[in-house]
Amino acid sequence: MASLLVGIMVASLVLYALLAGADYGAGVWDLLSAGSLKEEQEELIANAIQPIWEANHVWLILIIVLLFSGFPPAFGAIMVALFVPILLMLTGIVLRGSSFVFRAYSTVDSRMQHACAYVFSMSSCFTPLFAGIIVGALSGDRIFVAQDVSVNGYVLNWLNPFTVSVGLLTVALFAFLAAAYLIVEASSEELKSAFRRRAVAAGVAVGIMAALTSILSAWYARGLRDSFMHNTVARWSVLTAGIAFAVAFFALYGRRDRLLRAMAAIHIGGIVVGWASSQYPYLVRPDRTIFNSVLSETVVRDIVFASAAGAVVLFPSLALLLYVFKDQRRSNAASSTEARP
Repeated sequence: MASLLVGIMVASLVLYALLAGADYGAGVWDLLSAGSLKEEQEELIANAIQPIWEANHVWLILIIVLLFSGFPPAFGAIMVALFVPILLMLTGIVLRGSSFVFRAYSTVDSRMQHACAYVFSMSSCFTPLFAGIIVGALSGDRIFVAQDVSVNGYVLNWLNPFTVSVGLLTVALFAFLAAAYLIVEASSEELKSAFRRRAVAAGVAVGIMAALTSILSAWYARGLRDSFMHNTVARWSVLTAGIAFAVAFFALYGRRDRLLRAMAAIHIGGIVVGWASSQYPYLVRPDRTIFNSVLSETVVRDIVFASAAGAVVLFPSLALLLYVFKDQRRSNAASSTEARP
């Protein structure tokens, strides 16, 4: 039953990466928007993010709640050992959300609007950076726990070349995913071409950072690396991700936008599942596993049943929310097209 609960957490992490990750990546492109299409790019990004942008954090909240409820010793170790990057990530989430709203409604003061836009873009960059650093720290062998408390400091246990490379890889992955999504959302061929070029650049960055992360794992995450070599699910997941990445570039140059979007999503999902499979059964390497951190089988069983019941409400609600916003946007676009002479 503990493994099933972890499976729910992994599924939530995949959804968070595919939904919130695309929003973070869109913020990266908002920061880098320039040229004659700058305003059109910013408008496209804002419209693409609006429907369920803050609702995406429900998956992060779910992961934290499940970890706290089902595996409290691991939760305590993580919150103590990784207090600094977690705080920075949460700060980024708050700044990003508030600045996006202030930018939308600060139409009178242009300086305030530009300042909020800059805060939104910058926080969209460093939030996934620290999210990746947290994942890298959990994957390493440097968080030692004694009596449920980390004993090796607040900095040296999470800040190293490997964790930074995972953070940069996360930013590149989200930027690639966002570009793939925005190509489909773009209404003009000029915008599509602009984001195709950005998708190529982000894809190259993904390849470089993935190679660097793999090399650094030999020194900083040997346990994860060895587990990957002997884990069939992890190997097949990463292989699937690699194939999807190659097909994505084929679709990119063939201008098959929806295929590109699907392959980008499969690529991200494969990487997350591959990492989680390699990490199993550890929640925090090298001490905390799902077996020595689980609260009790009874509690875990009740949490699994509660999660299933919640899914019955959550998924239809999010689908309806997305449909309503997307349908309204399509109607507005159609009305504006008909209104043109």
